[in-house]
Amino acid sequence: VTGGGVLAETDAQYIKVTTPAQFLAALNNIKSSNSKPYKVIEVAADLDLGYIEAGGATTEATYSFFTSNATALVHPTLIATGVSQITIQSYDGLTIYSKTGNTIRHAEFNVKNGKNLIIRNLKFDELWEWDELTKGNYDKNDWDYITIGDASSASGRVWIDHCTFYKAYDGIVDVKKGAGTAGAGQATNGVTISWSEILPGSGNASFMQAQFDYLETNKSSMTMYNYLRQFMSQTQIMEVASYQKKGHLIGANDLKEPTGYAVTLHHNYYKGLMDRMPRLRTGDVQVFNIYADASAARVTKKWFDALVETNKSGLAAKLVDSGPTYHFGITSNGSISTEGGTIEVTNSVYKGVLTPLRNNQSDVTNSAYTGAIRAYGTRHELLSGDDAAYMASPQSTYVDSNSVTWMVWQGNSDDSGSSLGPTQATPITFAWHNGTPPTPATLHTATEVPALVTSYAGASKLSLTAAQWMNANN
Repeated sequence: VTGGGVLAETDAQYIKVTTPAQFLAALNNIKSSNSKPYKVIEVAADLDLGYIEAGGATTEATYSFFTSNATALVHPTLIATGVSQITIQSYDGLTIYSKTGNTIRHAEFNVKNGKNLIIRNLKFDELWEWDELTKGNYDKNDWDYITIGDASSASGRVWIDHCTFYKAYDGIVDVKKGAGTAGAGQATNGVTISWSEILPGSGNASFMQAQFDYLETNKSSMTMYNYLRQFMSQTQIMEVASYQKKGHLIGANDLKEPTGYAVTLHHNYYKGLMDRMPRLRTGDVQVFNIYADASAARVTKKWFDALVETNKSGLAAKLVDSGPTYHFGITSNGSISTEGGTIEVTNSVYKGVLTPLRNNQSDVTNSAYTGAIRAYGTRHELLSGDDAAYMASPQSTYVDSNSVTWMVWQGNSDDSGSSLGPTQATPITFAWHNGTPPTPATLHTATEVPALVTSYAGASKLSLTAAQWMNANN
């Protein structure tokens, strides 16, 4: 992936934008069919790109790639700003970056019908609201920060690097094939997400507080929230709700995906992420040097589960009964391979994640839903005592700065005593669909990973020149 290449800031194909209007105008001139398309877009200020705040129907009439996303229902900020979907398409070589790690708010990028894209050093924020309509299932809005390949012709060679993503309504970065019937369409391949982070809540604390203040003020009409408030404080609800549930979905349709996905995740920091690192439906994913740090979420889950258990016959019954009325809590999954997919995890760390590796998430009795997954040199840490059922043979324990004791197991997933998994379904043969992935140029040990990625993964972590950000070798 080279993106738009390394250009002088004075080049006619390099554009610096500081307003939503300038950004949209720049995207209007990225088509490869243009005589001088923009190849590099520098985001030099925070951009509020919600549908209403960026001009609404007037702007959409000018730029057909700018459309309204699902309408916010209960977040006062997003009701006022609107949420947009911005389609980035028909390009051949494009870089969108920030020198200083500026923020994109209230928008989803839909990347399609293009190739060779770099997105670097950007933050993505304020794309979440409480879900009353589907009672905590989060099935209504479908807001992801970035969706790649949701089109008749998929997008390949996409590199997302040194980006920061806060809590979103649905997923963070999803990868899909081209539209079509079962097995049809070109799978999206050559996608890499590196040195990026997913964080709980929002970079703007007032955004989360505004949501819960709205719920509190309108409690009588917020059935699920009002139910939870019978046995939880607002602060407790906010803590549980702050963690991001879904990370990366690769392949969106059950038993209908082609095998051409080739995705790499490396040196990413997943703080409090509950699931999908990634979830794969067929194809190949190479994962190395990720830090799935669910330590705080695991501690939250401990007190929340105890609270629900205490109240399961009374106030909390609608969270635990058969086919629960409301869906609220903390899931604890890591990397998931399904439907013939292949995932290899190397030298990574899963802390506080109960099931690091899964090979089936639909029907363990049907091998069509089972994927292949394995790990090498990977570290697993769980709460001492509380998680004994998940780690029968810890190799060591340690006490952290919060006086919490953690059990540790490190090695390969097929080693004796491994707590990594998978244990859901009978394993299938491990085989790559698209050739063996290249050996990583830089591979750190699992012991090195936590300090490394917490220091350098995400936006605003490096001070590089414009030329260095544009250079795919940096």
